[in-house]
Amino acid sequence: MNFVQIAIVCVLLSFMLIGFLVKRSDTDSYSSFTLSRKKLGWFTIAAGISMTFAGGAAILTSASIGHTFKWYSLIDPISLILGIFIVILLYKKYRNDNGTTISDLLASDNRKLAVLIGVITSFTFVLIVAANFVALSKLLSPYFPMINPLWITFIVSTLVFSYVFFGGFNSVTRTDILQWILITGLLVIPVLFFVVGNSGHLVANEVTHKFVAMPIDYIVLFAIPVIFTPLSQDINIRIKSAKNDRQGKIGLLMGGIFYASIAVAAAYIGIYMGNNNIVLADSEQAMPLFFRDNFPRFGFLAIIAALAAIISTLDSYVLNSITSISNDIIKPCFNGKGEVKKNIKIAALITYIIAMAIALFFNKVLVLSLTSLLVYISVLAPIAFGNLIKLSDKKIFVASIINIIAILYVEFSSMSVNPRAVIYPVFGCVIMLFFAATNSNKKIAH
Repeated sequence: MNFVQIAIVCVLLSFMLIGFLVKRSDTDSYSSFTLSRKKLGWFTIAAGISMTFAGGAAILTSASIGHTFKWYSLIDPISLILGIFIVILLYKKYRNDNGTTISDLLASDNRKLAVLIGVITSFTFVLIVAANFVALSKLLSPYFPMINPLWITFIVSTLVFSYVFFGGFNSVTRTDILQWILITGLLVIPVLFFVVGNSGHLVANEVTHKFVAMPIDYIVLFAIPVIFTPLSQDINIRIKSAKNDRQGKIGLLMGGIFYASIAVAAAYIGIYMGNNNIVLADSEQAMPLFFRDNFPRFGFLAIIAALAAIISTLDSYVLNSITSISNDIIKPCFNGKGEVKKNIKIAALITYIIAMAIALFFNKVLVLSLTSLLVYISVLAPIAFGNLIKLSDKKIFVASIINIIAILYVEFSSMSVNPRAVIYPVFGCVIMLFFAATNSNKKIAH
């Protein structure tokens, strides 16, 4: 084995070791598996939030987007920070809720609505898990050419599933800290060092590489975190796990800042290369090429940072998917029957099989990631709006079914509807308003 291979294996083993060191042997409730109520300080919360959103796809594509669209690449981190400010405004709503998942938060006691939200959130989380399976394969395959990419994905994903299953939220939060240290130390700090030491080379004369304006569709897609963040399962569980309100709010703000520093560092790489007329056949190679050319002795840093980013997102969404399937689908469908640990095992197996199957047939990281976000906000944003206007759970459920049917019809009929990330949620909210108006008319009539 060469040095880079050894470094990759050591990093993977360190994640597994830390994950198992905080192993929780007793799982007596879904909440104990998914939360650490009133135990987390601000730094653990901040590291967890930044690592959940700073996935490998986000880091690699931020450099690519910077190379193509220049500072338009900052729409994503700005949107996430705006989303966090919305979360802080609604902080008491999350904190006072006694449930575990977003379904518990939005569905009250209506079982049909709870299951519907559970299906949507589970589907979204499984898609994100699948996207990170693909990212793992694409990242590690060139460094282990003698091993079939399927085996690489199988081995690494099995390690992650193992420590998440046995350690639950405790394992995820502890590995988040290590992942944050790796990404900050191997990506953010080297880029900052490069900026300070090479500030005179940022703009080249007679640059022929031309940046372009980001299309409106892309702008909307990268602005999704404004809506996605307040509806995020990770935000929900970390607020509930905060020691107190002060620790929780500081953790949220610092998590946004941590994420922004990572996104800006990655975007800068692409922008620097574009400014210096560096033409790339594949702009997604911007970050590896930047480290190879400017840190020749430490080119592997980019690979370790990207690996840490992928694992950070993977373990968080494995936890989310297992929790959502077991708590929001299995439990209500079987009236709470069955042992919690058994249901969690079933949910883990379902997540693993479906995510692996999706990864094999849809080998596109960004497509899977953006599709998952589109599905999530298209259904959950109108449901949250229905709650805001005090619509009954029964009417929210019916309106959501209509919304889903309409979306499926548009997608399968190949109709041209853009930007979908705006039209779908707005259409769902209009349906909610229609039901609210109908309800008001009935009250007036009586």
